[in-house]
Amino acid sequence: MVKKLSQKHQKEIIALSIFEAVRLRSEMYIGQVQPLKDKLPIIVDGKLIQKEKAWSPGFMHLIIEVLENSIDEAKRMKGKMKNIWIAINLDDNRVTIRDEGQGFHRAYSNNKKTKKNTVRTAFEDLHAGSNFRDTSTNLIGTHGVGAAICNILSEKFEVTTTNKTHTIHYEWEDYKVIKEKKEKKEKSKKSGTEVSFVPSPEIFKGFKWDKELIQTYLSFKTFLNSLDHHLQKLNINGSFIQNGKEEPIEITKNFLPKEKLHIEHKDWGTIVLWEKYDESTSVSFINGSQCTGIHQKIVNDWVNEHLKYNLAHHFYDTFISFNVPSEIMRFADQNKTKYAVSRFEIEEDLEKIFRRKLLRKFKGTQISQGIIQNIEDRLHHDNIKKIKKSQRISKRKISNKYSPASKKRDTLYITEGLAAAGAIKQARDSKTEGVYALKGKIKNAKRLSDLTNNKEILEIMSVLGIVPDEKRKPSYNKIVIATDEDCIDENTCIITKTGNKKIKELTYSDLVLTHDGTYQEIEQIIETVKEEYIEFEINGETFVCSPFHKMIIYRDGKIIEEFAKNIKKSDFFLIKE
Repeated sequence: MVKKLSQKHQKEIIALSIFEAVRLRSEMYIGQVQPLKDKLPIIVDGKLIQKEKAWSPGFMHLIIEVLENSIDEAKRMKGKMKNIWIAINLDDNRVTIRDEGQGFHRAYSNNKKTKKNTVRTAFEDLHAGSNFRDTSTNLIGTHGVGAAICNILSEKFEVTTTNKTHTIHYEWEDYKVIKEKKEKKEKSKKSGTEVSFVPSPEIFKGFKWDKELIQTYLSFKTFLNSLDHHLQKLNINGSFIQNGKEEPIEITKNFLPKEKLHIEHKDWGTIVLWEKYDESTSVSFINGSQCTGIHQKIVNDWVNEHLKYNLAHHFYDTFISFNVPSEIMRFADQNKTKYAVSRFEIEEDLEKIFRRKLLRKFKGTQISQGIIQNIEDRLHHDNIKKIKKSQRISKRKISNKYSPASKKRDTLYITEGLAAAGAIKQARDSKTEGVYALKGKIKNAKRLSDLTNNKEILEIMSVLGIVPDEKRKPSYNKIVIATDEDCIDENTCIITKTGNKKIKELTYSDLVLTHDGTYQEIEQIIETVKEEYIEFEINGETFVCSPFHKMIIYRDGKIIEEFAKNIKKSDFFLIKE
């Protein structure tokens, strides 16, 4: 127990021991101690959801510190360690964690600096550990604080470690050694380390372990191990003990939805993305530590930019696990709850490794279509208002592009450019037939939000007097799309006397509907076959064209027109924002 501090004068300097300092200001070392209500990622009935829990981050952190020391040992052994056991007594709060590691290095010896045994140094001194130097194994514990903090904040603490030559055992009560045993290793005894502790009721008054939190944490660790080639064969075996009875801890290996995108890199880690479901949530890890940070925003920004909606992440969730180099493995607190590097330090590497692969796999999937539809549903009302406003503006600016029918609006011809419109205007019946000239190639409109900045379509809607969400008849009875002979896709439907047919299905025996309402014979069917095409990908968007399609590009400080087949990787496309 911590002695009551006495201070004879308010300016008197008090020197605290490590034990007194940690017990007095526990939050500095393990985060919030007193229970708080928070929405946490929890696995319930095999699903990852967000659930409100009353919990103590500091209390839970005691287990995390000790278990992750064993996982770090498994990483050092590169697949040779097969098992970790964890037993949690729900009656007295005792936690016991045992591994099959190699035990403490030189456990029988004393540390040169502290003059204490190596094991005592690790579990008594702050900033005493083996992971401070640069390493390629992406270890979790790098501060050398966690194990000692767990000892200080425990009523009882025990450790037994066996290496190749010795077995060392220590017991503490409120940070004071009450038992010490050193002996040579028996031949039959396996190497490894076992830590057992009971959290101090003085610090954690009335606290009890939460089964859901522990099951979720161990499920996360099991899933992360499956992604690490050094840990794929490592088993975490857990059990709860209550009223003298032992039951296994239910570890869920598959808690992510079946419909998901999974992107993986052998060194840097994993991104999993799925369409949001009821109460679902995102979760992320850096080198095995659960945390939030700029890495999540970077991934969200890629997807949101691709979907052209900055709040698109409201409609999907992610499971992110990155293994970063030690020089950029920094956290904002001892609990490692927030990854604390700048965007500049990590974004270039993440973009190079994950961005293109993620967006290419994401594009056109049922997941992306579902997210797009959810975005459309949310923005529907706003988009309708924007379209109506844009239509009002476009009505005032159509001018020479539109020549209306002077009396009765019967047929509207839509042409490619003013030159084609001029030819049709000379032959039309100006009393009943109108002409609208498209300027350039019309942009594809896949969803309602595409209409809000699609000038050509907005103008055609204004000419026809139609508005989304309103059941109005167009002001013209018929629309004739007057294009070049080879401009229509083979799957375009044409009205024939026997019903609608795709162009590729037409024969010379078919009679097709013409501009004057009569059905006429086909004079000529022209088929253009493109044996070669080129595919470009820009900002996650893919488009296909023929080799001789002309493109406007920026090259060597000049804006030029170039055939698609001559485009170089060093060229820049001009994108209209």
